[in-house]
Order: sequence, then structure tokens, then C-alpha cells
Amino acid sequence: MRSRRVPLRRLALASLALTLALAGCTTHDDGTPPTDVPATAALGTPGPSPSTTPTADKPKTPKPKIDRAALNYFFKIALGAEYGDDIHVVTRWMKPVVTVRVAGKPSAADRDCLGRVVSDFNRLTATTDLKLTTSATADIRVHFAPVSRFKSLEPNYVPDNDGFFHVDWSAGYIITNANVLIRTTGISPRIRCHLIREELTQSTGLMRDADDHPSSVFYGQYWSAPTRYSALDQKLIKLLYGGAIQPGDTKKMITAAVTVS
Repeated sequence: MRSRRVPLRRLALASLALTLALAGCTTHDDGTPPTDVPATAALGTPGPSPSTTPTADKPKTPKPKIDRAALNYFFKIALGAEYGDDIHVVTRWMKPVVTVRVAGKPSAADRDCLGRVVSDFNRLTATTDLKLTTSATADIRVHFAPVSRFKSLEPNYVPDNDGFFHVDWSAGYIITNANVLIRTTGISPRIRCHLIREELTQSTGLMRDADDHPSSVFYGQYWSAPTRYSALDQKLIKLLYGGAIQPGDTKKMITAAVTVS
């Protein structure tokens, strides 16, 4: 995550700027994951009520088809945050390319895992790609560091979490920047790869956890720790970044934008 809080872009209605923080996974002191600890937690601030009327320039996109189970899971994962947040609308990036910069000391395996996550995500999206960069102005910063440094890297960090992300979004629920923290000590490379995939993906707008799909990277318990997107995860990413779903969309608007197969 960021080494400091970065203000939102100056807006005419700056008082409407929002912040969101989500916390990741925990392990025992010996590095082994517990069996009953939630994988992620979120802290957020209430935002303004979303408009229920689509804007005139909203792109006209053919309705995507999605099965009922996947749509219900999308509602669980993509609307709002885990704690301290009253919004129930979509937040996502609107840029065609979102840049990702690595900071800290990732291993070769960590870099390989991050590259796979970026590639997997991009294969599923139609509107926005992630791109690794060395630019200091990257949209997402992924910090690899010991847990002891997390609070200094991100003031919103919640203790006892091995993975953490924080995003800012504008008054229009468009994500403007994000930070990701990944623990480098005391956990296995496999667990770290899980954290990389989960936290980076959640920083794109799929911000919540659920406890009904152990194969999903959004599963709310730490023990399964998948390192690949499940078939259900892929459907959620395709829907969020397929062009039919917009920032600020409510459950009702999402339902109207898709065809349930």
C-alpha cells in the first residue's frame, strides 16, 4: 500500500471524496494459516447516495449473459465493503490501462505470481487492463514487506493481517488509486501467491468476501487459499469489466443491465 495517504484528485465537490480500506489474511506465529479466520475485512466511509438514473452518455453495451448463481455472488462481492461502510454500489476503475508498480523485496516467485495474476485478469476484461510499470505515478502500488512495516506503509492498516489493500474513489465511485500490502516473512510462497491474487483483484472493485465458495479467491476463510481464479471468479471479473456495469450501479441497475441465463 501507499507509504502515505494520497489525497483524492481535486474535485468541484471535494467534500464528497471517499476512502476505503480492506484487510487481508492472518496466520499463526509459525506461519501456518488458521482454520477459522476470515480472509479479509474492510473499513470504509459512507458515501453519497448513488443516482438511480443512468447518465446520458453511458455506453450502450449488449447485455451480458450470466447465470443466477454467479449474479448473486457478484452482488455479495462487488457491492460495498466488509465493515464500516453503508454503500451498496459498484466501484471500479474506468481507465483503459491501470498501472501497477512493485515496491519492497519480492522474491522471484512473487514476481512470477504477480505476472500471472496480471495476465489472467487481462484475459478476462474488455474495458480495463493492468500493466506492470516502474513509474512512480503508478495507479496501484504493491508493497512486499514484513508485517512490522505495514503500518508505516499504510496508516489504515489493521493489525494481524498478512495481506491488505486500500483504495480511494471519487464522488462518482470511480477508483482513483490503490495500495496493496503483501507479507514477505513467516508465510509460505503459496500463501503469499494467494494473497497477491486476492488483494490485487479486490483492489479493482471486487472488495468483499463470502463463505460459500472455498475455491474462490474471495473465500472468507484462510485455509483454502486458492492461487488461481475459479470459474465463478472469472465470471465476476468479466461482468465488472465487460462494459455493461458502471461505477455507482445499484443491485437493481445491475439486474437490468444483464440477461440472467
